Amino acid sequence: MNRTILSLLVTALLFSSCRSVAFFETPNALRNMPATLHLVNGKTYHGHLIVHTGRHSNSAVKLYTEGDKKPMRFGIHHVKAYELRNEYYELKEVKGNLSLFKEYSFMKRLTREGSKIHLYENTKKITQPGGKHTNAYTRYETEYYLQLPGDEGLVVWALNGSKFVPDFHQKVSKLVSDCPTLAAKISNKENGYFYAQVSLFKEKRAGVLLNIIDEYNNCE
Repeated sequence: MNRTILSLLVTALLFSSCRSVAFFETPNALRNMPATLHLVNGKTYHGHLIVHTGRHSNSAVKLYTEGDKKPMRFGIHHVKAYELRNEYYELKEVKGNLSLFKEYSFMKRLTREGSKIHLYENTKKITQPGGKHTNAYTRYETEYYLQLPGDEGLVVWALNGSKFVPDFHQKVSKLVSDCPTLAAKISNKENGYFYAQVSLFKEKRAGVLLNIIDEYNNCE
């Protein structure tokens, strides 16, 4: 076997191996996962999904449909959401941060479809560079975001941001003032309907908001 043929075979094997590798690192970094892709134009496709939102290009999202050797390619602004392993991930724009640029991220929706308020979970991979006497390391950070009634498009707000704290009981009770019973529980800081700015437990904040959202959805 000559070197040219051997080189071609090695290249083909490497390509085949990369094509078949599947992993889910975060909602914004995954490869070859079976999923359903929902586009902004209303179209839906099924196949093996690749997401890499670190590349803000026309190929940040790719999908291999059955039998295709080449993927369909999409910029993130053409994608509404995707479904994977019975979870629903929507593209959202983070508001209230100090960045000079718009920040977009696929986030897991924690509330049911049709909810008046939506809660989202956002997971980021953060890599710390090594120093002279330390090694580089990676950690995963989870934050929670809220989409409010009346907010249009992709906008979400961090639960630890100035939109909600300090004075959570005052700010959030106003947001649900059309449900007086619920607004009173929040205003009075009843257990399960309030969290302080200094609370270190992100899951507790999310739990409080889920209580509020559930009651708000059922308010008459």
